[in-house]
Amino acid sequence: MKQLIFLLALLLISFAPSAHAVVHMDLQVKINMAERKLEISGTASKPVTLPVINKKETEFSYVWFLPEAQNVQDWSHGNFASKTDLYLPSGWHPETDELVTFNVQVLAPLVTILPGAIEQESQTEDTYQARFIMDRPTEGIPLFAGPYKISQLTYKETRLRTYFYEGMEKLAQGYLERTAKYLNRFEQQIGLYPFAEFNIIAAPIPAGYGFAGLTYMGARVLHLPFIKETSLGHEILHNYWGNGVFPDYEKGNWAEGLTTYMADYMTAEMVSKEKAKDMRLSWLRDYNALPSELDTPVTDFVSKHSKASQVIGYHKVAFIFHMLRNILGDQTFFDALRALWKDKAFQTASWQDLEDYFSKAAKRDLSFYFKQWVYQAGAPEFKNISARAQRQKGMGWDVTARVMQAKPFYETYLPVAVGTGDAVLDKMLYVRGRLTPAKLNMEQRPFAISLDPDFEVFRKLGANEAPPILRDVMLAKNVQLIVASDDKNLDPIATQLARRLNEGQIKVASTPNQDAFILIGTHEEVAHKLSAMRLPPAPLSVKEGVTALVWADKTNPTTPYMVVSVKDTASLQALLRPLPHYGKRSQLMLDGRKAVFKSNGQTRPISVPVH
Repeated sequence: MKQLIFLLALLLISFAPSAHAVVHMDLQVKINMAERKLEISGTASKPVTLPVINKKETEFSYVWFLPEAQNVQDWSHGNFASKTDLYLPSGWHPETDELVTFNVQVLAPLVTILPGAIEQESQTEDTYQARFIMDRPTEGIPLFAGPYKISQLTYKETRLRTYFYEGMEKLAQGYLERTAKYLNRFEQQIGLYPFAEFNIIAAPIPAGYGFAGLTYMGARVLHLPFIKETSLGHEILHNYWGNGVFPDYEKGNWAEGLTTYMADYMTAEMVSKEKAKDMRLSWLRDYNALPSELDTPVTDFVSKHSKASQVIGYHKVAFIFHMLRNILGDQTFFDALRALWKDKAFQTASWQDLEDYFSKAAKRDLSFYFKQWVYQAGAPEFKNISARAQRQKGMGWDVTARVMQAKPFYETYLPVAVGTGDAVLDKMLYVRGRLTPAKLNMEQRPFAISLDPDFEVFRKLGANEAPPILRDVMLAKNVQLIVASDDKNLDPIATQLARRLNEGQIKVASTPNQDAFILIGTHEEVAHKLSAMRLPPAPLSVKEGVTALVWADKTNPTTPYMVVSVKDTASLQALLRPLPHYGKRSQLMLDGRKAVFKSNGQTRPISVPVH
């Protein structure tokens, strides 16, 4: 996969689009794969810029030539045109800075898909023709074509389709049925689905993109069983947030985070409380691995361009919505979203608009909440917690707790768990300023108090609250690479892997300094190097069927490192694709590309005795 997380394919524009700034285009498109060209003619309601000749017209006719047939391995981004497949997100059609609606008539030798409702569709052995009508304002006119087999299901009045390659037909029904379930859920939470159809298109390239009414995913990825429970819902929901209500990008993109929360997180929540808790903890651990200079207000986020931007724009924003839902309750939370959708569909909405809708639904001013979480960088850090208990006649026990914050100070609810002889009781504090004193009344003698043990608040984790993870090194600003091997063939692969793991500058070294580092080598050499560096040995043992051990640790509280210990050069080569996807893990055992053991490490909530 080219992306760790599937992305919404946003064709970003230089200003916030308005519901009234719309250009309508009528196009006739003839695709000629033999001569590698598209013949295009049509009209536009306003002057549009024609490709190639860079001229503005309202009536036009031109030829747009496809490049020489590309191979999948040569593609990195943008248009793709092989002998049998087309992915043309932009460049081929007339351009405008405004949103567009369109009516496109296509004649092609391949099954062709564009966003919009399909009319007048027909197919023979050699040709495919159809009319695509998009009456909702959208950004651009992406075109897809390939030797697809079409499967279909109707949900209410919405046509659901898969465009899969031969041999993938058995997957179609599962994707269609899961899509219908997602639509039913999102319609209850938000409102009616805005498009006439939703299409799932298999891509020959390792893509994962969402457009109005469709998603374009790598064929290899579509075979993975978990995609229906993760990425599919995310792409469907973008038809509400992103392709339905447009973020005001100049003031911050809230759509990725809200989509992550409602699709990814709420799906996990429906599976189990523990799975949802694991996701919250994963977000916090990623944030705590973020260098301070990359910690920005969420209003600075426009689109994902790095792992660090994903931590802020996806995970922190999702957590902001999670805390807001906890404060307001489900009814008020979803009332606000339904009102936002009703009023702002196919218009632009900013963070200020979201604040207004949530405040109105809650019938109270939420400006302070948005000010500290949305417009301010950082997160609260709680420390120096203490608690004392005093017996009260006939009234149980009074517990006096004290919680201190580091600057900047936040005002927020803070769940605590109080352990007694018989049970663990959940209580809630409200903290503000440098020091928060709080009193709790307990029927039984309390022995310990734990701070936010279920990770319900976006915050900095305590020093020993969660073990090191691979993401600590992946997000580090400066990283050294130490190679422990006599085999010179291993060196270039180690360098390639290090560059895939960390997007910054990798410096090769023989011994570590104060920076984060990655130690890569064969089992025996790694063991010798760890001993020479006076670092702990491997926490995992090499077993039959295990070709690589990977783990994270720290030399001190602020310096993370990662060790990649492999059987041989081929074992290291096998890690190039999968390893960057395991950032949330603390320890791994792999057999070739396959992880046979995965551990997130043992979490230890901040807990103090009650004196």
